[in-house]
Amino acid sequence: MKVKKLIPFLAAIMLVNVGLPVSTLAESLDELKDKEAQTEQAGESISEDINTALNDVNEKYAEIEKLKVDISKAEETIKNSEAEITITEQSIERRKEVVGDRMKDIQLSGEHRTWQVLLDAESISDFFNKAFAMTTLQNAEQNKIDSLSKDKEKLTELQETVKSKQEELQTNEAKLQEEASLMNAQVASLKEQLADNQTALELIASQKQTEEKRISDEKKAAAARKQAEAQEAQRKASESASSSSSSESSSTNSSSSSSSDSSSSSEEQPVVTPPSEPEETPNAGGDTGTGNGQVLYVQSTAYSWREAGSGYITATGIDLRSNSNVIAVDPSVIPLGSFVEVEGYGFAVAGDTGGAINGNIIDVHFPTVDQCISWGRRNNVKVVIQ
Repeated sequence: MKVKKLIPFLAAIMLVNVGLPVSTLAESLDELKDKEAQTEQAGESISEDINTALNDVNEKYAEIEKLKVDISKAEETIKNSEAEITITEQSIERRKEVVGDRMKDIQLSGEHRTWQVLLDAESISDFFNKAFAMTTLQNAEQNKIDSLSKDKEKLTELQETVKSKQEELQTNEAKLQEEASLMNAQVASLKEQLADNQTALELIASQKQTEEKRISDEKKAAAARKQAEAQEAQRKASESASSSSSSESSSTNSSSSSSSDSSSSSEEQPVVTPPSEPEETPNAGGDTGTGNGQVLYVQSTAYSWREAGSGYITATGIDLRSNSNVIAVDPSVIPLGSFVEVEGYGFAVAGDTGGAINGNIIDVHFPTVDQCISWGRRNNVKVVIQ
């Protein structure tokens, strides 16, 4: 009877021994979970940095496009100025010839001829008319000389304009190259941040999966040991109870056959079920496909959160009012959260979905409806999944 009282105590000891290793392993798993939470928090911070960098990259795209327009205007100004210079030079040459011939004529017979014309006047009225005519002709000659001088000044100004525009063109080209270099460096930095964060998350997920499997195996093994030990304790208790019962039977029963039956009964043992092998836990994780360098050609439309009936929070929780560089995708074609480069649009995050976005179709977001109308519907738009 004393053995039966000890069974609960023995079971309690076994439970304590089984529980200790599981608790130790669980602490390691908690550390991995904390590490995963910290990494995810860091990933959110990187995502905010990426949105800021995307805005910067697209602003640089806009500046580059403006520089191209300025360069085109400068080239047009140079072309027009050069044509105007040619016309002015030709006009100056013609006027030089006319003024030169006129000056020669005045030098040869100008003063004498002038007085001769006045002396040949038939009357006082005729004299004043001829004098007025001579004054008018002299003023005209003076105007031609003044006009020639102004044309020369204009030619000088045009030449200075051409020189200034050429310098402006060279400055704009240098700035364009510098902006392009900065943009490439910024994109490279974004890729590196995304790759590092993704690698860290994948490593933690793998460690967490391994630890969870180890804990599961340990729990199953502990449960099997517990079951085996409980069966063993039950068997020993049964043997002890049978032995005690057999002794009492022997003292009260003088029959040898009865004693023999009791002895044979006391030697019977219960069948012990062997512990089951721990089952292998299937791999819960899977390789996450990435689109590094993958190129797609898709049809593209545009949308804005300002459109009637539209919201400003995307399917992935992005606020379009502050982070507008987002595209809506079919997740089976472009995974949500991917960093992409869209031809003619710039860099963006695949952060939204839509009922009409099925297959190779994307919907690029703009902060205004006018920009959406300007974008329209485009075919064969190149998309690079970074």
